[in-house]
Amino acid sequence: MDTKNSIDIKQYNSIRFVIPFFVANGFIYGLHAIYYSFIPIYLEQVCKLDEFQRGIILSIGPLIAIPALIFFGMMSDKAKYKNNVLAFIIAVSAILFYAVSFSTTFAYLIVIFAFVMFFLSPNSSILDAISLEYTTATRVKYGPIRIMGSLVFGVISLTLTFFTQFNINIIFISFIVMAAVSIGSVKMMPPIRGHARESTKISAKSFKEFFSDKTVVVLFLIMFIPQFSFGAYANFMPNFIISELNMPQWVWGLNTLFTIVGELIFFAKYDFFFKKFTLKQIAVSAVFVQVLRYLSYWLIPNSVGILITSLLTGSFCALFNYIAAYYINLTAKKEFRTTAITLLYAVSFYIARFISAFMGGFIANKTSFVTLMMFCAVLNTILLVFVKFVKIKQPERD
Repeated sequence: MDTKNSIDIKQYNSIRFVIPFFVANGFIYGLHAIYYSFIPIYLEQVCKLDEFQRGIILSIGPLIAIPALIFFGMMSDKAKYKNNVLAFIIAVSAILFYAVSFSTTFAYLIVIFAFVMFFLSPNSSILDAISLEYTTATRVKYGPIRIMGSLVFGVISLTLTFFTQFNINIIFISFIVMAAVSIGSVKMMPPIRGHARESTKISAKSFKEFFSDKTVVVLFLIMFIPQFSFGAYANFMPNFIISELNMPQWVWGLNTLFTIVGELIFFAKYDFFFKKFTLKQIAVSAVFVQVLRYLSYWLIPNSVGILITSLLTGSFCALFNYIAAYYINLTAKKEFRTTAITLLYAVSFYIARFISAFMGGFIANKTSFVTLMMFCAVLNTILLVFVKFVKIKQPERD
């Protein structure tokens, strides 16, 4: 990080400037909770789409997110302040999300969700980049800040399920309100400069230099299968609980809240984990837990088993995303840092989600959700062997 920007950020090292990070992490991740927890239900109950049609629509978002993350990541690095880019995309995504309610036709939904995800998908990665840069410069603990995102994600998912049972359209006004709070908190954050604005162009050479680090390539690869698996779980689990197990919607909300508890343990000890263990040790543990998580649908195929094993899902979400983000924040060039983190999400997160939405819908439709989870367990077992023997470099902290 350049000295000038470090000094500027350190001027904002006080509690009144830290609070907006807590609020932003909570409400921005809450926006994602509304999308990922309730849109699959909305598409089934209101739009009356089958699993294959839902799979197509849910796969559009991750596909569109790939160029969106790269584009807005580069714009953030080139912007005067990254905060302005984040506030803009939240505002536009809120308007477009509300427009989803205008029609239930299949063609309209494909188009509108493409636009929604173009603006919605980059906000969490840009927020992570801003938060990591601020906490690294000021030595503020990142874990507690990120915990707020997990907490609100779980609370929103659980709370709204009680209301969506009566009228699921409440998700649209909820999204607007939460987006407004998110924008206000982002504007109250210390301004984080885009390092490539004046000094360095983001060119093909920047991408080549970034991927010359073999550990970066490995991290991109080992994120793919877990993200594919979680995408299959998140997209088709709500309908499995509600339609196949005949449970009320609040059980899905409770399941989501249990999933978040796994993240809380990790983020509460975020700095401890990265100081005490190597990235490889953390990665091996995360994959092993996920093998058990997806096997559980075959071993304990009932409601109690689902709620208990949902505790394991969050550990994967947190561990894998932040192994890679942590490494990039410490090793990528400052003028390419936000682009690199959004590129990580685009390639290893959204490509995997695109394939899981499309392929997962096909497998679930032709066989069953449990079979889909067993397929994910096999993939994660293969990944466990790969991670065990591959070399992962440990970055040095400043």
